Amino acid sequence: MTVVQDATRQFRSRSRSDGGETRARTRTRVLVADHDPLWRHLLHDVLNGDSQLDVVAEVDSRRPLADWPLRRVDVAVLGASHGEPMVGAIRQLTARRIRVVLLCLDWSRRSLDAAVSAGAAGCLVKETDLSGVAGSVQAVAGRNRVFSTALLSFYVDPAGVNRRSQDAVRKLTAREREVLCRLGEGLTTAEAAELCGVSSATVKSHVSHALAKLGARNRLEAVLMVRDALGAPAPGAYWAPDAAAG
Repeated sequence: MTVVQDATRQFRSRSRSDGGETRARTRTRVLVADHDPLWRHLLHDVLNGDSQLDVVAEVDSRRPLADWPLRRVDVAVLGASHGEPMVGAIRQLTARRIRVVLLCLDWSRRSLDAAVSAGAAGCLVKETDLSGVAGSVQAVAGRNRVFSTALLSFYVDPAGVNRRSQDAVRKLTAREREVLCRLGEGLTTAEAAELCGVSSATVKSHVSHALAKLGARNRLEAVLMVRDALGAPAPGAYWAPDAAAG
């Protein structure tokens, strides 16, 4: 699976090194929703096999969300053939402060944009090897975003950044590039601010200015443009703190 195995190791390492052992011992309560009972069974077994996760409910995703048993759910894992039909459910779940991981068989840039805009914290390719999904759920529960590597090509050409993108990256100040590189390493806004010797508000300001200069629609796209323009190696998956986590 090309999903978050490297990211999972990074997440677990950070949990140990930053005094997060208490958090690591808290089991994340997960709801699995898919219209296919076989996929629900597979996801249930994979997720429940992780000592940090507890699958508290399984539902047919075609049922009205009002009928889903959402009490005390931390993360909802949604399986679908296409991402866009799940946008309404994602919005309702995030409005309840439930983190969402969406697995789809058939992604497009439009469906990825729709899922991200609706608030999905994880966007993964739905495939038979589900070994990385448990780590993704843990990372999302820790206020991070996770994307399958294959989906990053919708934001940055996997063959390399075109000349226009390279020129846009050159317009960034050294500090703006540094901030985006730090965020791309998986640091939170506060951690990036500390390393850069500035305030969190200043980091957010640098990100805002960088988005405008790059013509990027979100922080993910901006970080990827800078990473590729500077020749940084592509990770096994993209993992970064959610903007909402500060």
